[in-house]
Amino acid sequence: MHIVTDTHPWVWFLTANTRLSSKARTTLSDPANVIIVPTIVMMEIKYLYKHKRITLAFEEALQQVETSENILLYPLDLSIVTLAPITLDIHDAIIVGTTMHLAAELGQPVSLVTVDKVISESNLVPVIW
Repeated sequence: MHIVTDTHPWVWFLTANTRLSSKARTTLSDPANVIIVPTIVMMEIKYLYKHKRITLAFEEALQQVETSENILLYPLDLSIVTLAPITLDIHDAIIVGTTMHLAAELGQPVSLVTVDKVISESNLVPVIW
């Protein structure tokens, strides 16, 4: 199964933070799942670390992506921009657009791991939390 991750669940997963739900932890831990990390998530990690809002450094998060066989970094391109819903803030729209693009590309549902209520309540993509 392909799973896209939002920023906070990804940070919480990598830092073993208890704020991550057990369902999200199980999903992100399953080596059979392909975890898709949108590039905006990496940018947010870099920003949040620089502003001392998280303890996970960009380099640590990048190392995890580069050394894991089931984690892929997914770039922002025009196909994602085309699908990104303008009803969400720009970061969320890019993450949801990535999820929507992958579902269309793979021809199967792709879920998003997120704690974000606005995304969940939008019903634009299946959410795992």
